[in-house]
Amino acid sequence: MNIKKLNLLELFFIRCSGASISIINVCPEFEKIKYVSIGATIFFTSLLAFISSFYGLSQIFDSYLLIFPLAVFWGLIIFNLDRYIVQSLRPGDSKYNNLILSIPRIILAVLVAVIISKPLEVKLFEDEINAYLNQQKIDNTFSIEQRYNDDIAVLNSQKLKYEEGFESKLELRNRYYEDYLCECNGSCGTKRKGRGIECEERKLKYELYSKELEIERAKKESLIDAISIKENNIYQKMSADRAVVMSSFNIGFFDRITALNEVGNVSSIFIMLIFILIETAPLLTKLLSKKGPYDNLVMQAEFEFETNFLKVRDFNINQREKNVHLNKISSDLEIKSKETQIKKEMRDKTLQRYEQISKGSNPITDN
Repeated sequence: MNIKKLNLLELFFIRCSGASISIINVCPEFEKIKYVSIGATIFFTSLLAFISSFYGLSQIFDSYLLIFPLAVFWGLIIFNLDRYIVQSLRPGDSKYNNLILSIPRIILAVLVAVIISKPLEVKLFEDEINAYLNQQKIDNTFSIEQRYNDDIAVLNSQKLKYEEGFESKLELRNRYYEDYLCECNGSCGTKRKGRGIECEERKLKYELYSKELEIERAKKESLIDAISIKENNIYQKMSADRAVVMSSFNIGFFDRITALNEVGNVSSIFIMLIFILIETAPLLTKLLSKKGPYDNLVMQAEFEFETNFLKVRDFNINQREKNVHLNKISSDLEIKSKETQIKKEMRDKTLQRYEQISKGSNPITDN
């Protein structure tokens, strides 16, 4: 079988998939294509994670010197996580067992997909989100104005009541004045022209009421001034609250995510499902496919490694037992050697003692 040499791009994507280059090199072409596709999916998912985190971090930080390395770091985390998820899943003979073993990995892949998709969704729905947040700002400002407008309307009604009350008294004063002129001119009343008793009485009545009306005018103006002061205070409070709302309504990244659920709920879910499909595609491919040549070669390599490991372990155990046995024999020989030496020394001492005793018991021979 002719084995096609892998080019640099294929080698890169196969390394991204977590497959062993030495094993994949002896696999058929279709198996190489499978792992190249898996590696490419992992790589482009990590690239999307980088873009997503770059946009999200740009909404939080202002310095690209901080945003770029953090985005690269996050992309590498997603790359390593996806690579591990796919590489650690190996199809077995039982589909049910494969499904049970893959559930934690699928859940993790879904979480990664959701995290990646959210910043990109915010970017895609940027215009709609800005319109929604601006409308929220207008609604909040309007609610503040509406709350204070009710108080202002009450004050205006009080001012109108005082004005109308004073106008009715002013009309009464004008009638007193007309009666006074009419009586003095002889147009009405006694019909006598001149300053008679009736003319003087009506004049006095008009003048007294005019003085009372001036007091009422001052009272009315003081009340209206007090109401105007309250009204100005309300306007100042309304302006201050409006300014607080406008200044505190800084649109942050998490505000945009919250707004995203309001402006693009169905579309957002659709986009998130696409990312979930992309993220889980390599995992599902390995889960639903049968054992391929690569999986069989991996199992064979593992079996050979385990066999060699057991052989080495058994050899080491045998060597250890042999060394223990040899040490025991050596110890026994050393003990026997020491016992023989001790016996020899005791025998020599006994012979010397016997010879000394034998020589000491023969006096004739000694003389």
